[in-house]
Amino acid sequence: MRSRALGGTIAGLMLLVTVLAWPLLPERIPTHWGISGEADGWSDRFPGAFLMPGMALALWLLLPMLRKLDPRRANYERFDETFWLLLNLLLGFFLVMHVLTLGAAIGVVGDVTRWVVALLGLMMVVLGNYLPRVRSNWWMGVRTPWTLENERVWRETHRLAGRTFMVGGLIAMLAALLPPSTRFWVGMGALMAGAMVPVVYSYVLWRREVKE
Repeated sequence: MRSRALGGTIAGLMLLVTVLAWPLLPERIPTHWGISGEADGWSDRFPGAFLMPGMALALWLLLPMLRKLDPRRANYERFDETFWLLLNLLLGFFLVMHVLTLGAAIGVVGDVTRWVVALLGLMMVVLGNYLPRVRSNWWMGVRTPWTLENERVWRETHRLAGRTFMVGGLIAMLAALLPPSTRFWVGMGALMAGAMVPVVYSYVLWRREVKE
């Protein structure tokens, strides 16, 4: 998962899956699902079927370039392996979501929202495990004005984020087993809380630092 080439392989695999599924795809494919679990957003087969592979490829190419432009680029050497692992994790999520979307379009995958909530929860758990290793930068991590201004605030915020992400992710994974309407509110609420608590904490900690 820490390989620099893995992201390109994932993007290429997404394109291959699209090409193989192309003859089976209808003229319009689902791209969004509502709280009920039913598709409520659609796109033409082209470019819809190629949108997510294109996004994955762009992200794989763009983020390493942005890393070189970061004024704090020297910090990336301190978490280089974690950087590539998290980028590959995000691209892997894109791959699974792409397969689910095409599967739903073909008719072999049902109740996509259950999978989405579970996958988002799993990704949050993994992110929580590695967030404390991320060092101050402009492109990855809990980037608030307060974490970017103060190294201690960055460090303590990411330690907390590691815990809140894991708890929120676990609750979301369990919520995937609930009925559609309940699943959305419990799962997404847990994910949002897990992400927002560190943001609020970073401000509180920064204010404390200023007073001291």
